[in-house]
Amino acid sequence: MVKEIIVNANISEEIQVAIIENFRLIDIDIDNPNKTKKKGNIFKGFIVNIEDGLEAAFVEFGNIKQAFLPLSEIRNDLYLNLNKKTVNSSLIRMSNILIRGQEIIIQVMKDTIGSKGVTATTYLSIPGRYLVLMHSDNMGGGISKKIVDVFYRKQAKIFMSTIEMPEGIAIIMRTASTEAKNIDLLYDLKKLCKVWNDINISIKNIKAPKLIYKEPNIVIRTIRDYFTNDVSLIIIDNKYEYRQAINYFKQYMISANQVIVHYNKIKPIFDYYGLTAEISQLYHSRINLVSGGYIIIEQTEALVSIDVNSGKTLYLGSHEMTVYKTNLEASREIARQLRLRDLGGIIVIDFIDMISVNHRNNIKKQIKLDTVFDKAKIKISSISDNGTLELTRQRIRQSYKTISFITCHNCKGTGQIRTLQSLITNALRQIFEFIAKHHIYINKIITYLPLRVANILVNKKRKTLLEISEMYFVDVYIYGDDRLNGEKIVFCKNKRKNIYFLLKNEKNLSVSHFFFNKFVKITKKDFFVRIGPTPILIQRHLFSHKFKNNTTN
Repeated sequence: MVKEIIVNANISEEIQVAIIENFRLIDIDIDNPNKTKKKGNIFKGFIVNIEDGLEAAFVEFGNIKQAFLPLSEIRNDLYLNLNKKTVNSSLIRMSNILIRGQEIIIQVMKDTIGSKGVTATTYLSIPGRYLVLMHSDNMGGGISKKIVDVFYRKQAKIFMSTIEMPEGIAIIMRTASTEAKNIDLLYDLKKLCKVWNDINISIKNIKAPKLIYKEPNIVIRTIRDYFTNDVSLIIIDNKYEYRQAINYFKQYMISANQVIVHYNKIKPIFDYYGLTAEISQLYHSRINLVSGGYIIIEQTEALVSIDVNSGKTLYLGSHEMTVYKTNLEASREIARQLRLRDLGGIIVIDFIDMISVNHRNNIKKQIKLDTVFDKAKIKISSISDNGTLELTRQRIRQSYKTISFITCHNCKGTGQIRTLQSLITNALRQIFEFIAKHHIYINKIITYLPLRVANILVNKKRKTLLEISEMYFVDVYIYGDDRLNGEKIVFCKNKRKNIYFLLKNEKNLSVSHFFFNKFVKITKKDFFVRIGPTPILIQRHLFSHKFKNNTTN
């Protein structure tokens, strides 16, 4: 098995780190200065709001949105106003623990997702190469669940028993610790303790809100968290990041620094390794399978639906075997896509219906097997009779799609827009409702609409508009504006000087003809047209120029 870490850092605006296994992309992370990740950073903030109904507090820590601090993430030693019996009570309230304006040290545990701000905790943890130093309420610390070998777990327990930690602080043995000697573990612990002491000093000397501790950059962070003995190469195309990685290896893994290589070819590094095409597929909801089937992934804020389809799959054998092999191939690809896209929350997978119970169990086992090396916490349920499997997965970072995309202003993320006829009907309805609501107080409305909608209204729906204006004695002006699109409509109203204007009925009217992509100037002879009590005027607004109609009644 060939496993490599590829770092594309030649463009400073965005650093991309890809992990490939057997020449296939299995994980990717990006660092974009415009969307800085805050997960793992430690801040000194202050309480701005306490919501007992939500069992949470909101913390100002120097960001645009305040941090959400749940009751379950508050350490026991912060319960200053409560006695020991109350601490264990289920009736505890947030307002009994914290007060507004109180300074507090928090660490970001979840980055911003959609419209939600970050989620914070008061249980601080500093990850190192082999160990994690953390706060403990007499129950923290231990050995990573990823270490399943009995021998390594026993060695880890022996090492932890030889170390005396201060009260309230504990360590966790990371998976990489199985590859380290005791001297390496002690060195890592020493470095972490120094960082911990620096944080404690900063807490006393700075004023909230302020950043206290920041996670390393994406390159060092990836090496720290993902480098193992099975990684044969780390290839970096930027000299500065290459030197940073070399320095990190000299501190922690001096014997392994030969795996770092500086890429200096003319061809872009991701193109050279064939990763560009694979990364572009992360934008698409459809993923094609080798067999001819395909997967559809639809993501919302808290739920992901994945649909498996057979497509043009052709396997020799029975229908059940064809379905089973398609689902088996899809399960491997789904496990890969979960990591690549960092899909989190509740994930519902709709497999093709299988009759055999053994086949269903094998599909579940395959997903468990393929998610073993996923650093996110995953819980997998059984496949139901109708072929659906539900799993929950922890989000560990902002996904590639979240960083690189924004919601479409036209479709609002639905992927569909109204037909032209529907837009016209909607515009007429809104104009009618607006006039009906305000007609007593206004004598004129100016309506700004998308260009093609305004064109149809003036040329084909003029009679309807005149009927509306006659009914309420309100002049209607229709403007086509290039800057508007979709269902966007803007109304401007002109108030009546005398409410008894409703009794008047003017006969001389002004009408201007409008054609798509062309504004036709009307001659004075043609301008006055007796067609009803309301003038309908349309003009086209451009970004750089505005056409004006200077004729008057």
